[in-house]
Amino acid sequence: MTPDRDGIRFNVLRNAHYHTARRRGLERANRIFSLLIIVLGAAAVGDAAARLGVGTVWIGAAVAFVGSLQLVFDFGRQARDHQALQRDYYRLLAEIERTIEPTAEQLAGWHGDMIAITADEPPTMRALDARAYNDTLGSLGYDDAGDRLVVPWQHIVLGHVLPFEGYEYRKRSEIADDAT
Repeated sequence: MTPDRDGIRFNVLRNAHYHTARRRGLERANRIFSLLIIVLGAAAVGDAAARLGVGTVWIGAAVAFVGSLQLVFDFGRQARDHQALQRDYYRLLAEIERTIEPTAEQLAGWHGDMIAITADEPPTMRALDARAYNDTLGSLGYDDAGDRLVVPWQHIVLGHVLPFEGYEYRKRSEIADDAT
């Protein structure tokens, strides 16, 4: 069964928001790690560390460690992957927005295109996906706070690092119903 226009539109926009957040986080990590490699590799840092009693061997080890992380995880490439997915979802969203009264065939086509884009995605960071869901509710004007997913603060902090697989993000209204 093919979802309706609003359902497809919501999921396409949610995926675009997710990949935007993921791209930004990875670009930030790439810049920070590059900065650390440059700063830690500077001779002045070695001199300053020696004056503070930190051996230059530790500075060298830090440069090697940070550089290794940068090479292994390749944050820049990952950011570009998410940028391409973000672009694909926004292009699909633009196509959906151009059509006021879609036919069943167009709906099925959009749904199929969304699934095809999803096939190219890396594993989902679920906390970021839950936040993208909330962002999409807000951007589409859904003002009912009960529809928003509750994302624990630890998941917000670690959402770019840990996938939180198996964690069930529940709506505020579901939690409120359980409390009564």
